[in-house]
Amino acid sequence: MQINASLRRSSRGEIRNGYALPMMNKFMTAGFTIVELMVTLAVAAILIGFAVPAFNDFIVQRTMASRVNDFVLAVSYARSEAIRRAGPVTIQALSGDNGNEWGEGYCVVVGTPGNCDDALRLFPPIPANEQTTFDATGNGWHGVYTHTFNARGMLAPQPAGPGTIQLCTVGENPGREVNITVIGRPDVDELVCP
Repeated sequence: MQINASLRRSSRGEIRNGYALPMMNKFMTAGFTIVELMVTLAVAAILIGFAVPAFNDFIVQRTMASRVNDFVLAVSYARSEAIRRAGPVTIQALSGDNGNEWGEGYCVVVGTPGNCDDALRLFPPIPANEQTTFDATGNGWHGVYTHTFNARGMLAPQPAGPGTIQLCTVGENPGREVNITVIGRPDVDELVCP
């Protein structure tokens, strides 16, 4: 009786082309048991339970950063347009003094405060479900909903001096504070909201 050299059995398992392969136990199976699967799912649920609140805070902070970036863009755009056109350009809120002047949306218009129908650029309102206020405060700025830049890119006399616009979301900290200097440059800081 002749034994094939490439395939033979030994006590340690099968030998193929000179390499020993382990012997398979007839009770050995591939896959997971139900207990292993349940333990894995329980650990995953606990980890997700810790991650979801942190992820919600992350979303709120990214949304707030986006709102502030839009406003800084609008201020910079109005300032650069005033310099480019060699005349006044205004950024103005769409609504009056209601404690959320800038949250109702704003626009950039040529000249002193005017009609947003002929705006160079229009910025949409913050959705009400975000519970966010975007309010002018500090240095007599409360209730200020227009900022005019002159041909040199500086804030026009009204309001006189630098001021602050605050962005806060209910129950969330930190908020953001946009400081507009006399020369018209915006600067963003974190803010502890009331």
